[in-house]
Amino acid sequence: MNATRTDRCAECGAAVPTSGDCWTRLHELLEIETRVLPSLDPEAGMRAHFFAVATYQLQHPSRLTREALDRLHASVDEMTGPAPPPIARLRRDMGRFAAGSQKVTRSAPPSDRSHIDARWPVSWSVTAQDVTERAESEYPDAVGRWAVATLADLRVAMAATSR
Repeated sequence: MNATRTDRCAECGAAVPTSGDCWTRLHELLEIETRVLPSLDPEAGMRAHFFAVATYQLQHPSRLTREALDRLHASVDEMTGPAPPPIARLRRDMGRFAAGSQKVTRSAPPSDRSHIDARWPVSWSVTAQDVTERAESEYPDAVGRWAVATLADLRVAMAATSR
């Protein structure tokens, strides 16, 4: 059965879960992590967690300030690059940023995207829903691929001319 547009998240375009709130997807990812990440080495586990939370936030920009989105975008880009730093360094840097004087989160409905570039996607090639539908054994790779796909979608969208 095809979902109507109202059955889709206004920010990521995925089907809205039965809870009625796409935020539930992040909690689904975290539940998967409780089962999967303990079997990974700490670096891989923390990297997978970072990709899950950061990528979800990039696809749901109404929850963060523009400055926080810019920092998160740069961090995901750095962590998916050819020589990513140790995750502990990234966590320290992000912690300092979040503890600073600038505001990181914002309270706004998902439809309020007034703080970001109008070209920021509302539909993505890979979403949290796609990751939750994969086998749990694929989770670490799936969240990494999701992060890479999200960056690619952002690059294409931002390269497009504004209308």
